[in-house]
Amino acid sequence: MPDIYDRSKALATRMLAPRSKGGKGLELVLRRETLGEYDPDAPPAPSELVVNGSGFREEYDNKYIDGTLIVRGDVKLLVSPVQLTGADMPIPLSNDRIKFDGTTYTVIAVGPWNYAGLAVGFELQVRK
Repeated sequence: MPDIYDRSKALATRMLAPRSKGGKGLELVLRRETLGEYDPDAPPAPSELVVNGSGFREEYDNKYIDGTLIVRGDVKLLVSPVQLTGADMPIPLSNDRIKFDGTTYTVIAVGPWNYAGLAVGFELQVRK
């Protein structure tokens, strides 16, 4: 029998699924560029991780916009814990790029929903 953590992950997955699949979210594309190991004889070749997922965008209330940590124009993205393929979503990192609803954002901060070691979703602060 699934426990409360598995049910929480399943609920977040259903709610943040794209509207085309019955959820409240939209599709997104997470991109992460990484450099290979340092080799003095050859320049490092960048590699890119591309993940298709889903999420929900929410505007910050004015009371949270302080001009330093959160600036006007920042938005909050709630990201599903699973990719569109059904595999687990990798944890987003700062400086990852996310294309959501036709706009490309840069991840500023990541707040995982982590219950007893199980990623139930991610709350991201993103900036255009």
